[in-house]
Amino acid sequence: MKRYAGFRLAAILLLLISAPFCGAAEPGIVSEDESSLTFRQNDGTEVILPKRPGSTVICYSSLVQVWYAAGGTAVAIPAVPTRDTLPEAARGLPQLGTHNTMSAEKIMMHRPDLVLLNDKLPGHRQLRRTLAELNIPAACIDYRNYRDFREIFELFRRLNGSGASADAITGKVDALCAQARRLPSPAFASIYIGVGIRAETDRANAACMAALLGGRNIVPPGRSSRGPFSYEQLLLRDPDVIFLVTTGNVAGAREVFRKEFEARPEWKSLRAVKNNRVHFLPPDLFLYLPGSRFPEAFRHLAKLLYPDQEFIE
Repeated sequence: MKRYAGFRLAAILLLLISAPFCGAAEPGIVSEDESSLTFRQNDGTEVILPKRPGSTVICYSSLVQVWYAAGGTAVAIPAVPTRDTLPEAARGLPQLGTHNTMSAEKIMMHRPDLVLLNDKLPGHRQLRRTLAELNIPAACIDYRNYRDFREIFELFRRLNGSGASADAITGKVDALCAQARRLPSPAFASIYIGVGIRAETDRANAACMAALLGGRNIVPPGRSSRGPFSYEQLLLRDPDVIFLVTTGNVAGAREVFRKEFEARPEWKSLRAVKNNRVHFLPPDLFLYLPGSRFPEAFRHLAKLLYPDQEFIE
């Protein structure tokens, strides 16, 4: 009898421990009707968003491309170093400052029906809570790399009541990746030069695309997009090609690159350096997520990964 009671107690404890993990709901669209849509964020919060909003403020630049491709328009956007990263129709819009300096006061000036924020920024998550207290519909969107694109496009399409389809974009990408993955896999390193130097995992935009094209990242998978950079590991793993992702200040990044990489005598021993396969990637395609320009970004990267290969478009 005591043995039975012990088993029963252990089973109850196991259920109590595992319940929070088993019951976690997936983020995404929960329900919708003619006028609104309920969206569950990464933190489990469900927010009600209006369909066909007349006035949308976008607080994260990479969301602008997707919103416009899915049939939307905006009244204000964040500041960007170059407007080339924006859809042409959005290039003349008022800019609210950088994504790190957004405030409810700046947003309220545009009387929004909907505000789109970035889930990975703590300041944006707090801003959503502030906007909720002001009865302004807002959502934090988790948009880290190409793998998130189709789901976000579908959310935005349904919010805008649009007949737009992501297939024209993703179909080109899928066809290109299928061709590339039939080729021998080159080893690559993707290095971010901004506030410091960081190594990119496959969760980062450029590294994600290179991996989908069949490349092998020398940086192991991680929970975050970027991790500590090790010059010693770069020399040890000696990739076939090196990608450099920079902030909008490309000139400043090139100076950092000259001092931290080219000035070291062992730099010239790397295979990628010997074969002229060290590439600065254009920020408008790789620092920012390019949205409708993803096929262009993938083609650019495919030619760098497989310089001797002709791809059928």
